[in-house]
Amino acid sequence: MLLSRGSQYTLQALIYLAAQGRDRMVLVRDIADRLQIPQFYLAKLLQPVSRAGWLETARGRGGGMRLAADAEGLSVYDIVVFTEGQHADRECLLGFKECADDSACVLHCQWKPIKTELLDDLKKHTLASLAATSSLGLPAWLQGEITS
Repeated sequence: MLLSRGSQYTLQALIYLAAQGRDRMVLVRDIADRLQIPQFYLAKLLQPVSRAGWLETARGRGGGMRLAADAEGLSVYDIVVFTEGQHADRECLLGFKECADDSACVLHCQWKPIKTELLDDLKKHTLASLAATSSLGLPAWLQGEITS
């Protein structure tokens, strides 16, 4: 299970929004600029996240978006399953559609315990913990820009 580019961008944007706090509205354009992500692609990625109730959005002057969900209650695993779908825990490392214990690819036996451990770790990390820790969240070069 390796994350798609869309999942990576969504996760980065949510970490960024969690770091901003729940009282500050941020424009998609500003998030995209800070994270160096294409603006219209990011806006499209964040639409289902907003529909899921994880983001609060407002139009007009003073508008933008902010995290509506509790950053402490939202795990990285929750976000990965949301963006990648329920198959995230069953995905083959080599991309085969059928890869299970009874029809395994050549790497299945080595990948399965690693994938299980990785998914368990993703359940332990919340948006709040990633936003608060530069080594786990945003890159150090971006940490200083959050408060600006």
